[in-house]
Amino acid sequence: MQKYNEPGQIHFVTFRTYNNYSYFKEEKFCELYLQNLEFYRQKFKLKIYGYAIIWDHIHQLIWFDMEKFTELTISKVMQDFKSMVARQIIDYLSSHPGSQEPLLLARINDSSMEQGLHATREESKNHKRGLKYHIWQPGFYDFNVYSDKKFAEKLKYIHDNPVKHGITKDIADYKYCSWRNYELNDHSIFKIDYLEY
Repeated sequence: MQKYNEPGQIHFVTFRTYNNYSYFKEEKFCELYLQNLEFYRQKFKLKIYGYAIIWDHIHQLIWFDMEKFTELTISKVMQDFKSMVARQIIDYLSSHPGSQEPLLLARINDSSMEQGLHATREESKNHKRGLKYHIWQPGFYDFNVYSDKKFAEKLKYIHDNPVKHGITKDIADYKYCSWRNYELNDHSIFKIDYLEY
Protein backbone atom coordinates (compact mmCIF):
# COMPACT_ATOMS: atom_id res chain seq x y z
CA MET A 1 0.00 0.00 0.00
CA GLN A 2 1.31 3.45 -0.96
CA LYS A 3 2.29 5.61 2.04
CA TYR A 4 1.69 9.35 1.82
CA ASN A 5 3.76 11.67 3.99
CA GLU A 6 1.66 14.80 3.67
CA PRO A 7 2.94 17.62 5.89
CA GLY A 8 0.53 18.39 8.71
CA GLN A 9 -1.61 15.29 8.27
CA ILE A 10 -2.16 12.72 10.99
CA HIS A 11 -1.67 9.05 10.16
CA PHE A 12 -4.25 6.43 11.12
CA VAL A 13 -2.19 3.24 11.18
CA THR A 14 -3.15 -0.37 11.77
CA PHE A 15 -0.78 -3.31 12.05
CA ARG A 16 -1.36 -6.96 12.87
CA THR A 17 0.49 -9.74 14.63
CA TYR A 18 1.96 -12.63 12.68
CA ASN A 19 -0.70 -15.29 12.05
CA ASN A 20 -3.05 -13.09 14.13
CA TYR A 21 -1.58 -14.47 17.34
CA SER A 22 -3.04 -12.86 20.49
CA TYR A 23 0.20 -11.55 22.03
CA PHE A 24 -1.59 -8.56 23.53
CA LYS A 25 -3.94 -10.69 25.57
CA GLU A 26 -1.00 -10.51 28.01
CA GLU A 27 -0.87 -7.29 30.03
CA LYS A 28 2.92 -7.39 30.15
CA PHE A 29 3.06 -7.06 26.37
CA CYS A 30 0.50 -4.23 26.39
CA GLU A 31 2.68 -2.40 28.90
CA LEU A 32 5.83 -3.14 26.91
CA TYR A 33 4.09 -1.79 23.81
CA LEU A 34 3.12 1.46 25.56
CA GLN A 35 6.61 1.91 27.00
CA ASN A 36 8.00 1.73 23.48
CA LEU A 37 5.33 4.06 22.17
CA GLU A 38 6.44 6.62 24.74
CA PHE A 39 10.12 6.06 23.83
CA TYR A 40 9.42 6.67 20.14
CA ARG A 41 7.21 9.63 20.94
CA GLN A 42 10.25 11.23 22.58
CA LYS A 43 12.71 10.07 19.92
CA PHE A 44 10.73 11.36 16.93
CA LYS A 45 8.66 14.04 18.74
CA LEU A 46 5.49 12.19 17.78
CA LYS A 47 2.00 13.28 18.73
CA ILE A 48 -0.15 10.32 19.78
CA TYR A 49 -3.81 11.30 19.40
CA GLY A 50 -5.41 7.91 19.90
CA TYR A 51 -4.73 4.21 20.18
CA ALA A 52 -6.29 0.85 20.95
CA ILE A 53 -4.41 -2.35 21.68
CA ILE A 54 -6.44 -5.28 20.43
CA TRP A 55 -5.18 -8.79 21.16
CA ASP A 56 -3.92 -9.36 17.61
CA HIS A 57 -3.65 -5.85 16.16
CA ILE A 58 -3.05 -2.21 16.99
CA HIS A 59 -4.68 1.04 15.89
CA GLN A 60 -2.98 4.43 16.33
CA LEU A 61 -3.43 8.05 15.34
CA ILE A 62 0.04 9.58 15.12
CA TRP A 63 1.68 12.71 13.72
CA PHE A 64 5.26 13.87 13.32
CA ASP A 65 6.79 17.17 12.26
CA MET A 66 8.08 16.65 8.72
CA GLU A 67 9.67 20.10 8.68
CA LYS A 68 11.82 19.27 11.70
CA PHE A 69 12.51 15.64 10.73
CA THR A 70 12.95 15.96 6.97
CA GLU A 71 14.26 12.42 6.46
CA LEU A 72 11.52 10.80 8.54
CA THR A 73 8.62 8.94 6.92
CA ILE A 74 5.70 7.04 8.41
CA SER A 75 7.30 3.83 7.09
CA LYS A 76 10.53 4.59 8.98
CA VAL A 77 8.64 5.37 12.21
CA MET A 78 6.65 2.15 12.00
CA GLN A 79 9.59 -0.02 10.98
CA ASP A 80 11.71 1.15 13.92
CA PHE A 81 8.84 0.89 16.37
CA LYS A 82 7.64 -2.56 15.30
CA SER A 83 11.21 -3.92 15.27
CA MET A 84 11.89 -2.79 18.82
CA VAL A 85 8.62 -4.16 20.20
CA ALA A 86 9.15 -7.48 18.40
CA ARG A 87 12.70 -7.81 19.71
CA GLN A 88 11.56 -7.22 23.30
CA ILE A 89 8.65 -9.67 23.05
CA ILE A 90 10.95 -12.35 21.60
CA ASP A 91 13.57 -11.69 24.31
CA TYR A 92 10.91 -12.04 27.01
CA LEU A 93 9.46 -15.26 25.57
CA SER A 94 12.93 -16.75 25.05
CA SER A 95 13.98 -16.12 28.65
CA HIS A 96 10.82 -17.36 30.39
CA PRO A 97 10.24 -21.10 30.65
CA GLY A 98 6.70 -22.05 29.72
CA SER A 99 6.46 -19.21 27.18
CA GLN A 100 7.63 -21.21 24.19
CA GLU A 101 4.29 -21.79 22.42
CA PRO A 102 4.09 -18.22 21.02
CA LEU A 103 7.67 -18.55 19.74
CA LEU A 104 6.84 -21.80 17.95
CA LEU A 105 3.88 -20.08 16.32
CA ALA A 106 6.09 -17.13 15.40
CA ARG A 107 8.82 -19.24 13.82
CA ILE A 108 9.44 -18.24 10.24
CA ASN A 109 9.30 -20.95 7.62
CA ASP A 110 10.06 -20.74 3.91
CA SER A 111 6.40 -20.97 2.92
CA SER A 112 5.56 -17.77 4.82
CA MET A 113 7.00 -15.79 1.93
CA GLU A 114 4.45 -17.38 -0.36
CA GLN A 115 1.42 -16.77 1.85
CA GLY A 116 0.85 -13.17 0.80
CA LEU A 117 2.04 -11.62 4.06
CA HIS A 118 3.97 -8.89 2.25
CA ALA A 119 1.70 -6.01 1.36
CA THR A 120 3.90 -4.60 -1.39
CA ARG A 121 6.89 -5.62 -3.49
CA GLU A 122 8.90 -2.83 -1.87
CA GLU A 123 8.23 -4.17 1.64
CA SER A 124 9.11 -7.69 0.47
CA LYS A 125 12.39 -6.42 -0.96
CA ASN A 126 13.25 -4.54 2.24
CA HIS A 127 12.19 -7.26 4.67
CA LYS A 128 15.05 -8.35 6.92
CA ARG A 129 16.67 -11.67 6.06
CA GLY A 130 17.88 -14.16 8.65
CA LEU A 131 15.09 -13.55 11.15
CA LYS A 132 14.09 -16.55 13.21
CA TYR A 133 10.71 -15.29 14.40
CA HIS A 134 7.95 -12.96 13.24
CA ILE A 135 5.90 -11.08 15.82
CA TRP A 136 4.24 -8.76 13.29
CA GLN A 137 2.87 -9.27 9.84
CA PRO A 138 5.06 -7.28 7.46
CA GLY A 139 3.72 -3.89 6.48
CA PHE A 140 0.89 -1.84 7.92
CA TYR A 141 -2.23 0.01 6.84
CA ASP A 142 -1.85 3.78 6.64
CA PHE A 143 -4.58 6.35 6.09
CA ASN A 144 -3.90 10.10 6.00
CA VAL A 145 -6.40 11.99 8.14
CA TYR A 146 -7.17 15.08 6.09
CA SER A 147 -10.02 16.75 8.04
CA ASP A 148 -11.48 17.15 11.53
CA LYS A 149 -14.46 15.06 10.46
CA LYS A 150 -12.18 12.22 9.34
CA PHE A 151 -10.22 12.49 12.60
CA ALA A 152 -13.42 12.10 14.65
CA GLU A 153 -14.46 9.15 12.48
CA LYS A 154 -11.13 7.34 12.92
CA LEU A 155 -10.98 8.06 16.66
CA LYS A 156 -14.49 6.63 17.11
CA TYR A 157 -13.47 3.56 15.09
CA ILE A 158 -10.45 3.06 17.37
CA HIS A 159 -12.53 3.45 20.53
CA ASP A 160 -15.21 1.05 19.28
CA ASN A 161 -12.68 -1.69 18.51
CA PRO A 162 -12.22 -3.34 21.93
CA VAL A 163 -16.00 -3.91 22.17
CA LYS A 164 -16.29 -4.91 18.51
CA HIS A 165 -13.63 -7.61 18.97
CA GLY A 166 -15.12 -8.96 22.20
CA ILE A 167 -12.31 -7.88 24.51
CA THR A 168 -14.78 -6.11 26.77
CA LYS A 169 -18.50 -5.45 26.92
CA ASP A 170 -17.98 -1.97 28.34
CA ILE A 171 -15.21 0.21 26.92
CA ALA A 172 -14.93 1.96 30.30
CA ASP A 173 -13.55 -1.30 31.72
CA TYR A 174 -10.73 -1.63 29.16
CA LYS A 175 -7.36 -0.14 30.11
CA TYR A 176 -5.47 -0.13 26.82
CA CYS A 177 -7.43 2.35 24.74
CA SER A 178 -7.41 6.14 24.53
CA TRP A 179 -11.16 6.22 25.20
CA ARG A 180 -10.19 6.54 28.88
CA ASN A 181 -8.16 9.66 28.13
CA TYR A 182 -10.94 11.37 26.21
CA GLU A 183 -13.97 10.33 28.25
CA LEU A 184 -12.60 9.84 31.79
CA ASN A 185 -9.63 12.24 31.66
CA ASP A 186 -7.58 9.25 32.85
CA HIS A 187 -3.94 9.45 31.76
CA SER A 188 -2.66 6.87 34.23
CA ILE A 189 -2.11 4.15 31.59
CA PHE A 190 -0.75 6.34 28.79
CA LYS A 191 -0.80 10.09 28.21
CA ILE A 192 -2.13 11.08 24.81
CA ASP A 193 -1.90 14.37 22.93
CA TYR A 194 -4.92 16.46 22.03
CA LEU A 195 -5.56 18.36 18.84
CA GLU A 196 -4.88 22.08 19.18
CA TYR A 197 -7.41 24.34 17.49
